[in-house]
Amino acid sequence: MASSSFATESQVQDLQQKSQQQEQPERAAYEIIGSTMKLKEHQLKIQTENHVDFKSLTFHGCDIKVYYAVQGLLNYFNLLNRPTYKALIKHFWVRASVYDREASELEEQEEILIDPTLAGKSREEMGLEPFTCTKIRSSLMGVPVYISEEIIAYVLGVEASGKNSGIEIPNPKTSSWNEIVNKTLVSSTKPGKYSDLSIEKKMLLKIQYENLLPKGGGSDQPSSS
Repeated sequence: MASSSFATESQVQDLQQKSQQQEQPERAAYEIIGSTMKLKEHQLKIQTENHVDFKSLTFHGCDIKVYYAVQGLLNYFNLLNRPTYKALIKHFWVRASVYDREASELEEQEEILIDPTLAGKSREEMGLEPFTCTKIRSSLMGVPVYISEEIIAYVLGVEASGKNSGIEIPNPKTSSWNEIVNKTLVSSTKPGKYSDLSIEKKMLLKIQYENLLPKGGGSDQPSSS
């Protein structure tokens, strides 16, 4: 599945200027990229996030805006009011590939195979742009488009910080957190049902499954995992 929200025109212009300043040397204005997956564009299913009206929810006794405000996610929910261009999303993802450190090293090796005198040279000396971060690379109508953690953070208006602690996630069935989670969700040490949730928790669950961690199917299956 593919999902996306688009930035405002001013944000796009800022991103383009920032990208142009970082890129060395100049890249071609157009780049023809073939499909990188077996699926055809028409076979992709686009799951669009739903608009969330916090004012209406508060009016009806479900004030949950604060939960997302403290996480700096309100700008993300504002983006959901704008259109989703499904044809462009499909065009992007069928041509997408991950460009990471390993891919950049392979790119250097290919340049050296073509011209052995480049061995020991820097990426700039090879005529390649410097590797700065992992990106998802694709193109839209021949125009190169990149997505990175920094770009996503910029559009959302949050800091691109944090790291993976490497701590293994425990089995949810045997986790020591089960009792605490169950008490928080259904005020009981034992797992509950969807009908046991308060209206606030039902709405938080719906937003999680339809806006933050989109998944297919229904959004009425609470889980301690």
